[in-house]
Formats: sequence, C-alpha cells, structure tokens
Amino acid sequence: MRRTHRYAAVAGVLLAVIGLGACSVGRPHSDTSAGTSSTGTGGGSPKSAPGSTGEGAPEPAVGADDAVRSAPRPAAVVRTGEVWLTSPHLAQVRAAVDDLLRRVGGRVDDEHTTNDSRGRTRRSTLVLRVPAARFDAAKQSLERLGTLKSATESAEDVTTQVIDTAERVQTLQNSLDRLQRFQRRARDVGDLIRYEDEITQRQSELQSLTAQRDYLADRTTMATITVQLSTPAAYVAPRRPLDRAGFVAGLTSGWHALVGLVVVALTVLGALLPFLVVGLLLGVPVWVAVRRLLRRRRGDVEPEAG
Repeated sequence: MRRTHRYAAVAGVLLAVIGLGACSVGRPHSDTSAGTSSTGTGGGSPKSAPGSTGEGAPEPAVGADDAVRSAPRPAAVVRTGEVWLTSPHLAQVRAAVDDLLRRVGGRVDDEHTTNDSRGRTRRSTLVLRVPAARFDAAKQSLERLGTLKSATESAEDVTTQVIDTAERVQTLQNSLDRLQRFQRRARDVGDLIRYEDEITQRQSELQSLTAQRDYLADRTTMATITVQLSTPAAYVAPRRPLDRAGFVAGLTSGWHALVGLVVVALTVLGALLPFLVVGLLLGVPVWVAVRRLLRRRRGDVEPEAG
C-alpha cells in the first residue's frame, strides 16, 4: 500500500510538471505582453519615448534630417526682363498691362509717369513682378501691347546661395533651441545671464539670415519685368556701346568739350567782371593820387640838394 501511494504521488507530480510546461509553451505572447505592460504602467522605469534608444522602444530613423537636407533641390533662378513699347494711346496700354497682371497673378512694384501740359501721358516706367513660371508668357504678351522697340532678358542662377542660406538658418535654429533648453534647466544666475546673451545674439543672426532667405525666395519665385512706355514722339532709342565711336564721333565729342570749356571760361569771367570793374574804379584814382604825392616829394628834395 505504501508503495502504491508513493507511485501515485510521483505520477501526480510528473503530470503537474508536464501540465505547467504545456501551458507555458502554449501562451508565450501573453506572458511577454503582460511583462511589457507591467513595465509601462508599473512603478518601474518609464516607458521609452519614441526615437529613444531604450530597450523595447522603436529604433530611430537614422539620418532622416540628413536625407531631407541632401534631397535634390530645384534650380533657383532670378529672371529679369525689360520691354520698351511705344503707342499713341498709352492710357489703353496701361489698362491692358493691369489686365495682364490680373490674369497671371502679378503686381506693379513701382511706377513713374510723365505727363504733358494737357495731362496726357508722354512716358511711363513700370516695374512689374510676375510669377517666375509665367515669365515667358507675360513678357510675350507685353511685347504685343504696342510697337516693340527693344526687349532684353537675363537669368541668374542663385541655387547655391539659396541652399547655403537655408542650411545656415536651420543650423542656427537648432543651436538656438539647444540654448533655450539649457537656459530652462539652469539654476545659477551667472549661467542664466550667459545663456540670455547667447540667445539674443543667435536671435539677431537668425533674423538677418531669415530676411536673406525670404529675399532670395521672393526673387526666385517672382520675376521682374521693367516696362518702358512712351509715345512715338517721345521715344529715344537706347545707345549701343559703339554708337559713339569713330572719327566723326570723336570730332563731335572734341567740339562739345571745347564749347563746354569756353562756356566755363566765360562763366568765370562774367562772375569776376563786377569785381574787376569795382577794383578799377577805386584803384585807378588811388594809384594816380599816390603817384602825384611821390612826385611832389621828389621835387621838394631836389632843390635842397642843389
């Protein structure tokens, strides 16, 4: 009987061990999740923040910011143009320019207009800003508003300046954020003052760089077209570099220079003439009186000597 009880006890223990092993093998995920939840909600270490390197936390995206910075950027080009038109009806041309700007989404940045004695426009200079993507279409439309006399355009690639300015702004912003975090953690008055000085300097530099970045962005996104409007009678053709070259041009320039010199000399003479006249009117009588006085003294001295 005792042996039978011993065998039964051993068999019961073996069955219990086998049952516990089967339960542990059949539920691995529930044990793991339970352990994780106890770590996140219990009194142990806090749950790791996203992007941290703690155990169980997702790995950070390595080089994400660097990938954004190294992504290819579109070329940044500053485009400018100039169009010179003549028309006997400048008021109508001016209205057509406004209508064109409304269609392309542009604006007038500056305007100088000259009117005649009757109030009619004789000459007008308009500085237009149009989207860079609509530059060619806007310039071609402007050239058809009147009689085209001249048209020029130019393009300047500032991609390097745009990238450099953007990188400097980002780097300075990161440095400013770090300084502000250090300032919030500082407990010493000296450290607070030092951080405040550094933050003020960084903010000033950041404002300057941000203004440069915005200026470059405005120049690259909005092209500039200068429009010269005039009546046919008021039109003066722009001079080319070789228009005033050659023998005749040199002779003409020399003659104009000689005439200018004579005019200057006559101007100086005219300015000095009143002083010369007054000097003669006052100086001649004085000079005559002095000569007579000297002669009298000379005559008095000669008889005494004899």
